[in-house]
Amino acid sequence: MIHLLRVCLYNTDPEASDELTRAIQELNFGRLVAELNAPENLAAALHEQGINLVFFHLDPDPDPIVEVIEQISARYPALAMIAISHKTNPDAILAPMRAGCDQFVCEPINSTDLASAVSRVASKRLLTPPKSRCICVTGASGGTGTTSIACNLALEIADAANRECVLVDLDLQFGDVAVNFDCEPRYNLYDLAMAGSDLDRSVLSSTLTTLPCKVAILSRPEMIEQREAVTPDTIHRVIELLMGSFENTVIDVPRELNPWTAAAFSHAEHIFIVSQLLVPSLRHAKRYYDALLRTGIPEERLEFVVNRSDGRSGRVTVRDLEETVKKPVYACIPNDYQFVARSIDFGRPVASLDRSNPVRAAIGKMARKIISETATQPIQKDERRGFLSRLLPKQL
Repeated sequence: MIHLLRVCLYNTDPEASDELTRAIQELNFGRLVAELNAPENLAAALHEQGINLVFFHLDPDPDPIVEVIEQISARYPALAMIAISHKTNPDAILAPMRAGCDQFVCEPINSTDLASAVSRVASKRLLTPPKSRCICVTGASGGTGTTSIACNLALEIADAANRECVLVDLDLQFGDVAVNFDCEPRYNLYDLAMAGSDLDRSVLSSTLTTLPCKVAILSRPEMIEQREAVTPDTIHRVIELLMGSFENTVIDVPRELNPWTAAAFSHAEHIFIVSQLLVPSLRHAKRYYDALLRTGIPEERLEFVVNRSDGRSGRVTVRDLEETVKKPVYACIPNDYQFVARSIDFGRPVASLDRSNPVRAAIGKMARKIISETATQPIQKDERRGFLSRLLPKQL
C-alpha cells in the first residue's frame, strides 16, 4: 500500500507557481518531487521518478495542457491525475476529465477541497490491489516443457476466467508460442519497439493476435537480429499497458537472467519455475531459485511446477524438490509426452484435442488456483527499480 504519494506539478504559468506548490506541499500524505512545464520533461520524470500523481494546472491556455493529459493518460493508464483551474464552466471541467483526469479542483485552492480530491484519487486508484495479474513461466533447465505449459496455462486461464488472456513470447530469438497455436501473427514485439513514443493502448491492441480460444498472442520478433531493437524499457511499457487492459497476462520467459527477463519478473505476481524430477533439473532449479532471491524477488512470488511427473517412485521425487527449496510444489503436471508432442506438432493446445487428458486437467486445476487467489499488493516502481538495479545495475 502506498503511504506517501510522489507528486508532480505540470504548470506553464510562472505567476501561479508559488501558490500551487505551497498548496501541494501542505498535503500531509504527498511529497512534491518536481514542477515541470514541458511535455518531454514530464515524460522523463514519469519514467524515472516513480511518480504516483500529477497535478495539471490548466491556466492560462488549457487546450495544449489537455492534449498533454490525453497523451499521458494513454501512456500511463495507472497514473492518477488532477486538474486545477480558475475556469469552472462545464466545458472547462469536462475537457480534462474526458482526457483522463480523475478530479478537478477550482482556484483559488481550498486546502480541504484539494486534500479531499487527492484522498478520493488515492482510494480509487492507488490504495487498491490491482485486478490484473502477470504470470511468468520459466524453466529450470532446457527441455522442461516451459513453452507448452505457458501456452496451455494461458488457454486454461482464459477458459476459467471467461475472458481474454494475453500470452507474451519473451524468447526474442527462438520463441515458439505462435507455433504452438499454429498461427502467424502479422505484428510482434519488434513492431511495438519501433512504435517508440507512439506506443499506447491502441497501438498495442492492434498488434495482438487474438485467437478464437480467447488467447491474445504477442509474438517474438520475426527475424533473430530484430531482438536488439526490443529494449528492457519496451518490455516494461508493454507489460504495463497489458496489465492496464487485461486481467491476466502470461509470459513465456527464457531460462536466463538478463535485462529483458528482469523486466518481466519485476511485474510478476507469480514466477513459475518448471522442473523435471531429474537430478540436473533439480540442481538447476535450486540455483535459479537462489539467484532470483538474491536479486530481491520476494520468496512468495516464486513457485515450482513439476512437469512430466508420472507418480512412480524414482531416484528424485517431488518431496526431494520440496526439501531442497524449502517450499511446497505449486503444481504437478503428469507425463504424457507423446500426446503433448503431437499437440505441439499440430499447433493445437491439449484441451482442443482431448479435454479429458490428464495433462489438460492438471493445467486447468493450476489455472483455477491462480485466478482464485487474492491478488498481491502492487509492486511499486521504487521496489521494481531496486530489484532491477540489484540484478543488472550497469545495463538498466
